[in-house]
Amino acid sequence: MNVIYQLLTFMFVIGLIVLVHEFGHFIAARLMKIRVEVFSFGFGKRLLGKKVGDTDFRVSLFPLGGYIRMAGDEEFDPLNPKPDEFMAKNRAQKIFTLLMGPFMNILLALLLIIIISLGGVEIEAYKLEKPVIGYIAKGSPAEKAGLLPGDTLLAIDGKKTTDWKEVEITIGTNPKESLKIDFARQGKSLTAILDVISVSSYEFGYAGFYRQLPAEIGQTLKNYPAWKAGLQPGDLITAVNEQPIDNYFELADIIHRSPGKLLHLTYKRGERILSSQLTPVDESGVGLIGFNAKIATRQIRYGVIAAVQNSFQEATRLTFLTFNAFKKMIQRKISIKSFSGPMEIARISQQALVSGFDNFFMLIAFISLQLGIVNLFPIPGLDGGHLLIFTVEAVIRRDLNQKLKTVLIYIGFSFLITLMVFVILNDISKTLPNGWKSLLPFLH
Repeated sequence: MNVIYQLLTFMFVIGLIVLVHEFGHFIAARLMKIRVEVFSFGFGKRLLGKKVGDTDFRVSLFPLGGYIRMAGDEEFDPLNPKPDEFMAKNRAQKIFTLLMGPFMNILLALLLIIIISLGGVEIEAYKLEKPVIGYIAKGSPAEKAGLLPGDTLLAIDGKKTTDWKEVEITIGTNPKESLKIDFARQGKSLTAILDVISVSSYEFGYAGFYRQLPAEIGQTLKNYPAWKAGLQPGDLITAVNEQPIDNYFELADIIHRSPGKLLHLTYKRGERILSSQLTPVDESGVGLIGFNAKIATRQIRYGVIAAVQNSFQEATRLTFLTFNAFKKMIQRKISIKSFSGPMEIARISQQALVSGFDNFFMLIAFISLQLGIVNLFPIPGLDGGHLLIFTVEAVIRRDLNQKLKTVLIYIGFSFLITLMVFVILNDISKTLPNGWKSLLPFLH
């Protein structure tokens, strides 16, 4: 049932985004008086539909997005093109028609963020707080850089960090980078070099410093050691093996490093001091007891103008993050293995929907924005590849050889299909115990 739920969620997300993209092309084509022969929801065999004017609006067998087919887009007579065919139009009209698809994806992202902002955005309260370090993980890049609990982060690589949200984004998007850290310690301004490392299959940047967060239980997971030991939401852990604890991340660090080891917890429940013994389960070499911290949240409501401003700011930030990810991939600081394909998107979409409509539609906005941006990349087979060809033709004032254009498009499609096969296999590898080595044993 969970797989079906993920599949349906994925179909809704991708279907909406791709249909909006194709609707952009459709509107532009009609404005340019280009005949649109097919507007399909889904791919493959036609199941049902209705012809309106020249266009067959249809539902097809595989409901993963959709497409439009313009007259003269695939087959046309170059010596005698019909006036309502795509290739009969001038280059400016062709470029406008191609641009409208990515534009509609970007517009969808902006509108969704505006709607979310107007309804009120719930955010973890600490993200708006001054970045004062509460805990440094043992052996972490932060410890090696000489940072200490109580230090206030002022800037990273010259960019001011006024809150924890800015710090987390900067560190998370800069794996394998040496960053200059400006910080304050007891009224003195100091600097350090932080060598950020890469963690998880997504290759996020990790520094090893954390905010101050009381070790108060927010939730326990059924059948895990914390639940079996009788720990409850609201319990405040004060010591582990008689070692005082005043930060959740310190507690988590001890538990993660203690799989299979008996731990003695001391905690407060109201005015009472209690204790329990439990043994963290071993999950891939990491100790877990099955609970998370209690985290305060804040809801921020925007007026219309502020919502529009927030939408453009957020879209700009996400755009820079997207380009930064591709840049780091080229620099080999991020592996292409960190990319997500349809299986991973389905899983994340389902998790986002469970966590609330705000997160779900924010995910749709993010994917739609990325699709709009990536579609503009000058890769044959994407809108950007066709735009590049038409732009070059406009500059040299003549058409490129048709055989050359066909070869470029086939190369582009081959690249995209190869990339799609890779990301699907990559998604599968993330579910296997040894990753790609489980798929390809010879990598051992």
